[in-house]
Amino acid sequence: MATDGTPEPAAKRCGEAIARLRTTRRWSRAQLVIRLFDELAPDDPSYNSISETWLARLENGRMVKVPRQTVEAICRALRCTPQERAVVLLHADRNVLTDHEHEPTVTGELLTYVVDRLHTEAHDVLNTLVGHRDLATLDELELLEITSTALDLLIARRCKQQSVGDGRAAVSGTFARNGHNGHNGHITLVPRLSSKTGA
Repeated sequence: MATDGTPEPAAKRCGEAIARLRTTRRWSRAQLVIRLFDELAPDDPSYNSISETWLARLENGRMVKVPRQTVEAICRALRCTPQERAVVLLHADRNVLTDHEHEPTVTGELLTYVVDRLHTEAHDVLNTLVGHRDLATLDELELLEITSTALDLLIARRCKQQSVGDGRAAVSGTFARNGHNGHNGHITLVPRLSSKTGA
């Protein structure tokens, strides 16, 4: 939070994302507020402040900060899909792999690291695979396939780096035992199996 009371950029982005989802659903602010009260616990720090005016301030980027539990409640009130929730939390600078009540898990830490590596080292690949398509037009399987392709490429790069470093064509133990050899650094899109094949 800025010491001068200036809204945090994350709060502004969060409000804009919420406004997009609300208008996509053709809900008025009053309709969302009613649903939001059903999702908020009475001890929520924003409970006594919720109103159409409060929501307008949030959507217009005039909220200094929005607590994690309030953002989660808004996602529930909007009946967000998992993808929509992840997007809202990303814009709110909140990690989708944890919440305000629990400590991060080992799995959460592992996935956060892997996602960071994918974003840092396979950013261009992911952009190429997505192209000019709106993510909202891609279904869950397509999103997983795109991510899997980028992850395979990253693994192949790591194996090649390890091979050069060790002076031998080695693959890390786990993947070697499982017969995993990635795509040798090449992007290969695997066609989706048709449900009509009986596979």
